[in-house]
Amino acid sequence: MNAPIQKPKADHTAPLTDMWYFACPSSDVKPGKMIRKIMLDRPVLLGRTSQGVAFAMRDVCPHRAAPLSSGRIIEDGAAPTVQCPYHGWQMQTKDGVCAKIPALTGTSNFPVEKMRTPSYPINEEKGTLWVYIPEDEKRFDGSPALPAPTLPTAVSTRPKMRVTVPTEGPYDEAVIGLVDPAHTPFVHQQWFWRTPGDAQEKVKNYEPCEMGFRMKAHPPSANGRAYKLIGGALTTEIEFRLPGTRLETIRNEKHTILGLTCITPLEAGTSEITQMFFWDMPLLSVLRPITYPLMKTFLGQDGKILREQNENIARYRPTMMYVEEPDELAKWYLKLKREWLTARGDERSFENPITEATLHWKT
Repeated sequence: MNAPIQKPKADHTAPLTDMWYFACPSSDVKPGKMIRKIMLDRPVLLGRTSQGVAFAMRDVCPHRAAPLSSGRIIEDGAAPTVQCPYHGWQMQTKDGVCAKIPALTGTSNFPVEKMRTPSYPINEEKGTLWVYIPEDEKRFDGSPALPAPTLPTAVSTRPKMRVTVPTEGPYDEAVIGLVDPAHTPFVHQQWFWRTPGDAQEKVKNYEPCEMGFRMKAHPPSANGRAYKLIGGALTTEIEFRLPGTRLETIRNEKHTILGLTCITPLEAGTSEITQMFFWDMPLLSVLRPITYPLMKTFLGQDGKILREQNENIARYRPTMMYVEEPDELAKWYLKLKREWLTARGDERSFENPITEATLHWKT
């Protein structure tokens, strides 16, 4: 009697696949140009035709593995292609299928159209580029398991300010740092942020959202000095979405500000944290030369503590602790991850395991 076929166990510590990841701001990919980026330990080519259409594909020529991003975009045919810099193979930007092998003669019967490099769905949303990374590139049919990300509260057509910092360590720890409320007064020692001595008890109400959870709109904490720079009758709403995106929408009577933070996994054990702001408040544009260095320092502090934490994780592999309500959001993130992996393995729809809750902590 044959033993039943067993599915391989999912790696619960790796970044999720079959997911949309933030790749870069749209402005990083100029018309007619290409860039190379490692995402989830995969080489990804990000490009844009002269007509402004963005595309993404595996940055490996199927012939002799040259990086396609070192070649050029050809737009003299029916469909744009990327020409490999090694032997001139041309791969269509829309699907990665080979359109031409220059070395073949007219008598060749070689199946050119069966040669391809995997292409990735790409989405451009208000000045940001997102790439869908499938679990199995060879079997992927081009249809994402999720809708492309949207930024409904972004009031400008592109980010008004952006900072990116590198970091090291497990991807989960970087994302947990994104949702963790207790580290801010200790890691972010700046005049405009709360200090440990200012700690107050916080009571926050949460609800599930499509791919994560949301802190309901509420007046900002009295000890959050940065919010006072904006003024007015403020409310703030914070949403977390898998795989690693945080959106904070701040509003007063006249204006809306969106703070978007994304964790993008690069090579194994490394990630980058990108923070962007969208606003319709003229004063913030005037203050940008002052606020940009503060934002860069603030984000750099997150990158620094994660790198320092990783020195212990990589060498000693300690067990992580999760302490009551201050760590509840970290536990929610891990629960969401497990559900996504289980749902994909069972070939069923994702069911958000988070329920409405009120959480308490001091910060």
